[in-house]
Amino acid sequence: MYTLGIETSCDETSCAVLYNRKVLSNVTISSLKEHAKYGGVVPEIATRAHLRNINVVTREAVKKAGLAFKKIDLITVTANPGLIGALLVGFNYAKSLALSLNKPFIGVNHLYAHIFSSFLDRTEPITFPFLGVVLSGGHSDIYLIKDFDKIKVIGKATDDACGEVYDKIARAFGMGYPGGKVIDDMFDTRYKDTIPFKCGRRGFDLSFSGIKTAVLYKGKEFSSDLRLTEIDRISILSSFQNAVVNTIIKVVSDASGKYNIRHLVFGGGVLANKYLRMRLHDEFSSFKLDLPPLKYTGDNAAMVAGLGFCLYNKKGFVSKVSLKAKAR
Repeated sequence: MYTLGIETSCDETSCAVLYNRKVLSNVTISSLKEHAKYGGVVPEIATRAHLRNINVVTREAVKKAGLAFKKIDLITVTANPGLIGALLVGFNYAKSLALSLNKPFIGVNHLYAHIFSSFLDRTEPITFPFLGVVLSGGHSDIYLIKDFDKIKVIGKATDDACGEVYDKIARAFGMGYPGGKVIDDMFDTRYKDTIPFKCGRRGFDLSFSGIKTAVLYKGKEFSSDLRLTEIDRISILSSFQNAVVNTIIKVVSDASGKYNIRHLVFGGGVLANKYLRMRLHDEFSSFKLDLPPLKYTGDNAAMVAGLGFCLYNKKGFVSKVSLKAKAR
């Protein structure tokens, strides 16, 4: 079965074509450079970029898959959550494509798609239940997943999301945007316990706002304008990253114990973090652990097509053309 997926929830315009769960093509154009000088995503810029790029990525994805449009069996698209203007570009394009080709159409949840990105390019059956963990610039959520359509939130970020805090700290330290990679590249295990930072939590809910403030104050203790020595910067940011990773591991471990589940599936842009991936493998070596390939950690249409395929093929789901995109 051939599935075409479209993703435009934020700053990536992406289209993918899958044969079942095998990715035949995944074409993405990012508008990240246009946002970098503002230190974050500007919705109007993102929307205009999607309008420029949506037809380009769709035609290229179908061409790379070696198919004609009429061979596509299913059209899938991100319906929520995301920037509403950005969402509408891909959403309306996908609906129009489905109507013109007379193909079934499914709108999927962007966050659930991140979880199912770990199952792309694999042939073994997906087994339930498992805990799904999404760590990204906008979300830090933990789900109890009993089936493709039985997903329950058991924990979430109560303020800043994990990736969002990386971006804000990097920006404050003059390290540019986005911040995840630059902080991870600077991380040094020799300095990871230099400063005893802590993240907040209540039950399985996470809070990263407090550690963000603590890191910024600690930087100002060394220098009022955050022009730190290289060792001071490494010490602060390595301690920050270590505290974040420790908290994520502890919360997921506690949730696993409460629900007696030893299958963990992660997704989201923060999963590109090298230290986090290493620690997850170390700490959960006795678990069944599924992590997305690095190329599927960020926003992409392959994960949207993958989840859409599973919902249609396993559950018979089809969305009505009257379905509306929602920011949340």
